[in-house]
Amino acid sequence: MKTIIIGDMRINNLKLLVMKTIIQQLFFVIFFMGFIANSQTNIWDENPNESQLELDSLLAILPKTEGREKIPILNRVAEIYWTVNPDITIEYANEALRLSKEYEDKSQEGLALINLCQGYLFNDLYDKALQFGLQSLEIRNEIGDDYDLAFTLRTLGWLYYDIGYFDKALEYHTETFKIHEKIGDKQRIAYSYNSIGLIHEKKGDCYLALDFFKNSLKLKQEFNNKDRIAETLGNMGICYRKTNDLAKAQEFLEAALDIVKEIDDRQNMVYILNELAIVNLELKHYEKSYSILEESCIIIKTLRDNKELTLENDRIRSDYYLAVGNYQESLLYYKKFTKGNTEIFSNNKSEQLADMRILYENERRESEIKLLEQQRSLEAQKKKAIFIGLILLVIIAVLIIVSLRNNIKKKKASYLQNQELSKEKLKTQSLIRENLEHKLEFRKTELTNLALFISQRTSIYKDLTKSFKSLKFNDISQIKKDINALIKEYTFKFDFNEDIKRFHNNVETLQSDFLFRIKKEYPLLTNKDIQLAVQVKLKLSSKEIANINNISLNSVEVGRHRLRKKLGLEKKDNLVDFLENI
Repeated sequence: MKTIIIGDMRINNLKLLVMKTIIQQLFFVIFFMGFIANSQTNIWDENPNESQLELDSLLAILPKTEGREKIPILNRVAEIYWTVNPDITIEYANEALRLSKEYEDKSQEGLALINLCQGYLFNDLYDKALQFGLQSLEIRNEIGDDYDLAFTLRTLGWLYYDIGYFDKALEYHTETFKIHEKIGDKQRIAYSYNSIGLIHEKKGDCYLALDFFKNSLKLKQEFNNKDRIAETLGNMGICYRKTNDLAKAQEFLEAALDIVKEIDDRQNMVYILNELAIVNLELKHYEKSYSILEESCIIIKTLRDNKELTLENDRIRSDYYLAVGNYQESLLYYKKFTKGNTEIFSNNKSEQLADMRILYENERRESEIKLLEQQRSLEAQKKKAIFIGLILLVIIAVLIIVSLRNNIKKKKASYLQNQELSKEKLKTQSLIRENLEHKLEFRKTELTNLALFISQRTSIYKDLTKSFKSLKFNDISQIKKDINALIKEYTFKFDFNEDIKRFHNNVETLQSDFLFRIKKEYPLLTNKDIQLAVQVKLKLSSKEIANINNISLNSVEVGRHRLRKKLGLEKKDNLVDFLENI
């Protein structure tokens, strides 16, 4: 999921005033204001209509601008297109980068590089985004402008956050926070608190995350920025849900929902509604949860980029149908979620980033070595002895670097080969496990059917015994008639002892793991107790157990009571659930 970076760009008080004279016959002057020469403007804090007016003005003046003056216009256009059309951002930023290098304008070069980073980031091309982000970071470290440096660090932090590299993300956001504290910018300190809180929440430490969110909310309330306040309230609601404080989770999420509805922020509205649906599901408010999901679905349909939101809605619907017992619908929505999730998210994003970072570091080191070699060559013209020594050192360094690069390539190839082998092994193991599960399920079904068969046949024996007891021995001819009738009624033969033996043999085979565990955990249980435990685990009724073992129903109930006592169960505890969890 792409993380939209907000709140890290400053508005420079210095604005450009560009005046161009067009064809001599027209004599009109175009005034252009509102874009920054050396740093970025927060396009998410601007009014969309104002941004569109600015963009129209920029696009009108751009063809009539030449040379160095063209660079900041290209960069500003690229910046406005971040979320609108990242491909256009890349196009304008590349042109700005070319011109800034041509005119040796480091400030604009750093801005063009971060625009390229953002363009590729919004297109999910993380390797290229990282390449340009790190280049921008080098330039902005060199220039030393705290505002621009903080923004680049924050951008890289969100890049690592997106691909799940949270420790690295925390490192960059912590550096950003220190710069914001240094310059005393309370708004950006609030944004940094929120960013660090999000990372801790993703790392699973929701209590620590809540501390950062509370600090962020306190500062944001001073500026009365409603969308920012709603953002932090929603984050706190998610943390309270994850810490199982559902009442507070509902309170904070509903407060956030009221704000986003007021400002008509539909995308955040969907995020919060989905979270509220989860909370109500955990509270077992099923009707309310379903109603919220429906409301969320209606809003999703009005959004242009809604794939990820639709997937999250499908996932929660699957959980909802599972909770209400509609397993078929639950499976249907879960399949939709997993299929869409596979299509959207790439499994090798972290690998791409790691590879990109290694390649970039190597390139940077090579550039440093070349620069050092040139410096040493100049010094060598003065002192021949030092020149020879430095040449030898450079040759050794080159050999070491070549050797290291070859080792890296070999290790990378070996790693990829091992990874492919691991994937194949996992597939094979998965198929074997699935086959064993099918066999186990079949044998369990066979065992249960056998138990039911024995139970039914025992019931028939009992009925036959009752019929014999009801015979009247006063009239011998009548007795013969009654016996003949019984013989006709019970025409099949039984092999009761053999079925009982076969049933218990199957039990010992299929339930061997269970028998081992229960004997180990409860050594005081007798063989009869263990036999009864297995039959209860198979979810046989007391009557069926009595028929299988040819004992009275009362004996089964006494046995169950004795078994519960030996297992240390309370009256409220379910015996079947307890046995299944052993």
